[in-house]
Amino acid sequence: MKKLLLLGLVACGFALPVLADINEKDFGSAMERYLKSDSGQKSFVDFMQTLQQKQMEQGRKKQEELQAAKLEEQFKNPVKVEVGSSPTKGPAGAKITIVEFSDFQCPYCQKGGEVAAQILKAYPNDVRVAFKHLPLPFHPQAKPAALASFAAQKQGKFWEFHEALFANQSSLSPEFYKQTATKLGLNLEQFKKDQASPEAEASVKGDADTAQKLGIGGTPAFVVNGVQVNGAYPFEHFKTIIDRQLGAKS
Repeated sequence: MKKLLLLGLVACGFALPVLADINEKDFGSAMERYLKSDSGQKSFVDFMQTLQQKQMEQGRKKQEELQAAKLEEQFKNPVKVEVGSSPTKGPAGAKITIVEFSDFQCPYCQKGGEVAAQILKAYPNDVRVAFKHLPLPFHPQAKPAALASFAAQKQGKFWEFHEALFANQSSLSPEFYKQTATKLGLNLEQFKKDQASPEAEASVKGDADTAQKLGIGGTPAFVVNGVQVNGAYPFEHFKTIIDRQLGAKS
């Protein structure tokens, strides 16, 4: 602690030779007098704030270096995810496939979906997005919403249902799913049957099992041509990955 205070005093203008020769008792007295003064308190607070900022910056840089190293490892060892029967948007022959794992009751997934839409708009010929379900257990309407969206998918209206669910997260309920199905012109009886079918259960479980195999435990998560992105990252993060992948393919 004395060394830290000594550095603070030096930074605040005390002469180093004087401080080097001062004994413990005199140092304590000088320090006490200095910290009681207005200028001493302000100078030392400024020093501590500067020190804290430097530590935070060092921590941020370290984190960025770790993330960059992890990303490089992903490029070298991409994971493989089968799209299967998952609903997709974008050209079937796109160079880049993004597999999105999402939860309809997760607010961060709503943001992730918006970024996915932004990506499709920016790369209309090169990217397709496949949607997979990962309903989290602490979201009571996540799985029912996933089953309802599966039923909508059976009638060719998954993405319209998807948009309605994310736009009305606070209203998710059995009645809302029924109302949305009606608004979209779905056959309501068939919708109910598909919603409660073993096929719907198996489809949602299959998506969740795939996520588990990849070590994905939270939402949203994405796999961009084998490169895993866990979290609701901004468009620019995905753009860096996609541009690099497109460059490698050109």
